[in-house]
Amino acid sequence: MTIRAADGGLGSMLLRVKVSIEGSEPAIWRLLEVDPSLTLDRVHEVLQTAIGWRDSHLHSFTDTDPYKLLRPVNGKVPEPRRWVSPDPLEDSDDALPETDWTLGQILTVESGPLFYEYDFGDCWIHRLELTGSLPTPANALRARLLDGARRAPLEDSGGVGGYHHLLDALADPGHEDHKYLKEWVAWTAGPWQEFDPEQLDINAVNNELALLFPAPSANEHGPGIESLTQELTNRMPPVLRPEFRSYLHAASLDGPATVEADGAEAMTAPYLWLTRRVGIDGLSLTAAGWLPPAVVREAMTKLGWTKDWIGKANREDQTLPVLQLRESAQRLGLIRKIKGRLVLTSAAKLLLDDPARLWLFLARAIAHRHRHDSERDATLLLLLEVAAGKRTSWADYLEAVSFGLRALGWSTRTGAELEPSTVQALFVDAQEVLLNLGIFGDRFGLKANSVQAPGQAFARAALHS
Repeated sequence: MTIRAADGGLGSMLLRVKVSIEGSEPAIWRLLEVDPSLTLDRVHEVLQTAIGWRDSHLHSFTDTDPYKLLRPVNGKVPEPRRWVSPDPLEDSDDALPETDWTLGQILTVESGPLFYEYDFGDCWIHRLELTGSLPTPANALRARLLDGARRAPLEDSGGVGGYHHLLDALADPGHEDHKYLKEWVAWTAGPWQEFDPEQLDINAVNNELALLFPAPSANEHGPGIESLTQELTNRMPPVLRPEFRSYLHAASLDGPATVEADGAEAMTAPYLWLTRRVGIDGLSLTAAGWLPPAVVREAMTKLGWTKDWIGKANREDQTLPVLQLRESAQRLGLIRKIKGRLVLTSAAKLLLDDPARLWLFLARAIAHRHRHDSERDATLLLLLEVAAGKRTSWADYLEAVSFGLRALGWSTRTGAELEPSTVQALFVDAQEVLLNLGIFGDRFGLKANSVQAPGQAFARAALHS
């Protein structure tokens, strides 16, 4: 027999719904106003956003408390109704499609609470109780968070019992699991927001709820600074966007994105030297296609790189700083190789005597000249970290960029997470530019790489472009 949804008949009303995670202590709860005409698949999105889950597991709705045994009525045990997403993994013949039923049809005064289960392994049970209704105000959002307490538990933390154990271990440095769980939390929560079980930003949640139901004419892509960072944000899973937006704000992307002439000349010195050395007439390479030994020695001396290099520094193929500078300049569109000679591009010819314009050219090039979209995303995430100025080691940068790439959906062809070496390779070209500009002070990654104000300004300029 086919069961069809009935008309909710609520007209232009909003439901006031309290959502609580069963068994959480202290309680994790939200008070929402929700449009009753939302189908359950959209209610699922609202709950994921309002609670703060990352939508990485299966879910279902039911009108019966999973923790209570059903008692016979007139000698028969009533069958609970269950609503699921149209997922091939969900093969229950008795399940109803959540896309065909609205919240107003199921959650009524007479019906009692509705239950939402997320992650069938950890079994997070959410109790949805109707606490009232009100006429829909003009221009009302289809879902809005009014109040609540505490952030969502971390994904895969083991259900209520596992999460409470996690919090106990984190609070006790002497706990046998403290070190391991602290590292696990850092890896799971990610680099954009410190894990705080008491944290709940209602305004940020409502911003994300508003984006779930945009007005028909809404355009999320703003000009200028919004163009690159907003695109990344829009591609993030909805429940990660508040954390990412918060980090964007912390990076002070509206801060200075310019440089004084002297600063530009100092930062762009390697590229200035190389383009001027190539010159308008070009520079002949050796028969093997390398820079002449005299030019290699000159580069290492003029740029002050000899002190950090062991060897004669006269062969380009064995003098990595010079080789990488030349390859970087080619990738950025400053020079090119033609018939055994290096020549300047048209753009480079206009920049020989204008370090400030060269600085801006490099900022734009690092953000836009990439061989693959994965390299582009890795570079933008790296630039964001540089603008924020919080990381101090290559390992810190690698961890932050890796997390961002996972959030954006990048993986291997088999669906596995990218290895650290793969992530490193994705932003190695951008890393080389930042080293050449002196934004990172240690080419070999042996010292702290704290970014100073000029480096942050360069990263902002790149993200502005």
